[in-house]
Amino acid sequence: MEALILTGKEKLEFGERELAVPEDHEIAVRVAAAAICRTDAKMWRAGHRDLVMPRVLGHEVCGAIDEAPGRLFAVWPGSACGSCSMCRSGRENLCPEMKITGFHRDGGFAGQLIAPRSSLVEVPKGVGASLAVLAEPFACAIHGVKQSSIRRADRVLIYGAGTLGILLAVAAINRGASVAMIDTNAEKLARSAAFRNRYTIDADKPDAQEKFEIVLNATASADTLESGIRRLAPGGRFCLFSGLGGVPESPATIFSELHYRELELVGSYGCTRQDMRDALGLLSRYGHDLGFLVERAIRLDEAPAVMETVLAGTGFRQVIEFSDK
Repeated sequence: MEALILTGKEKLEFGERELAVPEDHEIAVRVAAAAICRTDAKMWRAGHRDLVMPRVLGHEVCGAIDEAPGRLFAVWPGSACGSCSMCRSGRENLCPEMKITGFHRDGGFAGQLIAPRSSLVEVPKGVGASLAVLAEPFACAIHGVKQSSIRRADRVLIYGAGTLGILLAVAAINRGASVAMIDTNAEKLARSAAFRNRYTIDADKPDAQEKFEIVLNATASADTLESGIRRLAPGGRFCLFSGLGGVPESPATIFSELHYRELELVGSYGCTRQDMRDALGLLSRYGHDLGFLVERAIRLDEAPAVMETVLAGTGFRQVIEFSDK
């Protein structure tokens, strides 16, 4: 099968790769579309602690299986043990034995991949493959909203208006919250203007005095933590949705704010299979307004040329489409 194989840092090789033989609990998936996210680009640039090369990247994947013709499936990229305390409590994203497609096992930058049968989530009718690849990042956004315990009428501030920021906004709005966003990239904001206007999302640099019940970061900028904590109303909650790329300048200030105003700081990591199911349901509901998040459809052999662009984080998703699927 055709595959794009990461053989070293900044070395993506296009060629043939033999498909592994599925085990009893696994199935071969013909890839219809796979999105390239910044995590893929970061692994291309610098590797990853969980990455052993050579590796086929790609964890935002949609495809088909022989035993269900005419149906599409999104792939939950995790493979959990199913028996630990985290798995038994429905928090399989925190399973200590977690293996992730595109990290520990070959992913979707190929004509086929092997996935656990339990990781397949059927795509609703009317949602195409190139939109269905958003199920995984959307599921992560939904997980973040759940971790934040967002409720109807909450005022929510999101740092970052990229793909994840937009999906966080949709997940929050679906719960009845009002949303404001902050992003320094005027061009990116302009491309989402029609969407934001339709859903009344304020991105005109909210007043510094305005307070929010919930703040989430969809950017790695370290100063968003201190800034976001200051913007919380008393008793508010900050969700560390994106990992930080550095250390905040005044961590003591953050702890003081948490203490004196009874604020909460929560984390959000990855997603569960239920989050994937929820994401596909919301894609069916809101997908007609989210097409702009698929910025460009490309062939598999074009992927190496867009890695720098993806790494820059100035646009939305580049999606590899397999035309014969």
